[in-house]
Amino acid sequence: MAIAALDRSTGRSAFRDGSVMPTPRAPGTSWDIAVVRDRDGFEALGQEWNDLFARAGHPEHLFQDHRWLSCWADHYLGDAVGLRIVTGRCDGRLAMIWPLVETFRFGRLTRLGWMGEPVSQYGDVLLEQGPRSQELLALGWQAVRALGADLAILRKTRGDSNVGGLLARVATSCENAQAPFADLAGKSADALARRSPKAQSSRRRLLRRLHETGEIAFCAGVEGAEAERLIGAAFAMKREWLLRRGLYSEPIESGAMPDFFLDLLRRKPGPVETLVDAVLRDGEPVAVGVTLSCKGACFGHLLTHDPACEKQGVGILLADHVMKSCLARGMTRYDMLAPFDPYKAEWADGAAPVADWVVGFSPPGRLLARVWSGGPRQRIKTALKKMPPPIGRAFWPLLRRIRGR
Repeated sequence: MAIAALDRSTGRSAFRDGSVMPTPRAPGTSWDIAVVRDRDGFEALGQEWNDLFARAGHPEHLFQDHRWLSCWADHYLGDAVGLRIVTGRCDGRLAMIWPLVETFRFGRLTRLGWMGEPVSQYGDVLLEQGPRSQELLALGWQAVRALGADLAILRKTRGDSNVGGLLARVATSCENAQAPFADLAGKSADALARRSPKAQSSRRRLLRRLHETGEIAFCAGVEGAEAERLIGAAFAMKREWLLRRGLYSEPIESGAMPDFFLDLLRRKPGPVETLVDAVLRDGEPVAVGVTLSCKGACFGHLLTHDPACEKQGVGILLADHVMKSCLARGMTRYDMLAPFDPYKAEWADGAAPVADWVVGFSPPGRLLARVWSGGPRQRIKTALKKMPPPIGRAFWPLLRRIRGR
């Protein structure tokens, strides 16, 4: 499949900004760069994609798992979102995948982003490491630039990702965060959090208060119909939590995300497993954790609780319970994902930098990239987050009606 127009004066592929694709000089090495633009082509890659994931994927690549992205495509792929998956082969073997999509934004401008948004929490390129892997990655980036989009906004890319170093050279960071993690290797359940005797006493007091409200049960590894019920309850509680604070999250408000997780739960197990833990009071959930596991690590995708139980500290008790459950499953790390909220500090042993990167390809795309990475956008986002709850509870429903959602 052609990915750029051939410049017959040089015999090399020319891009819209005038640059050309470098021709690999490695003797005996055959590169093949291609672009998959339809669902059939994506599904046809399944076995090779899985093989590359098994060889080259790290736990943080769970969001680039083919089964995960196939489920995502069932719920998010449509007329306004098109596949633009760049693949690279070395001597015929699949060695690189850029899982990208193209969307229309801001009128007729086209934007590239990571496949999997908004359910995926990390974006990256699957890349088999070797002496020529960085050259292959650079060729992949040249192909990305040749796709014809106006700009790329590559969100939630870890600093230690395969593509992080390249993006730091060619793109502009427009948002930065930290993703804290707990190192579970060799720890006991009692050593998960660093607490003073006073903090330990406070935790026991919260647990007593919770038990005073009803019959309490801590459930781990819930499966089947009960797990589906708990996932539905988790999103309902999260929406209520946001509403009370005057906050808004479009992915949480949308029905696509809970449907995605329910669908994923029902599918045949793969490299990424969905784990559901909960705190029940008189048989009804007051806190639910939806955790993903991959290659020996856990990722806390959704931890939420009934806002009516906040005085009993049920959210903190849930976090304790989920991490102990992951430890009991033999996991070596619990990734709390970005951002590094204050409550995560007592469990955190470290944190990984996570950034959103933006780069423009066309003149209007470059202009929008400068606006997107500028200070005014960040100040608006900060102001919206700090909006007083009564104002937020009036503002967000009004905005949804204006936007027809």
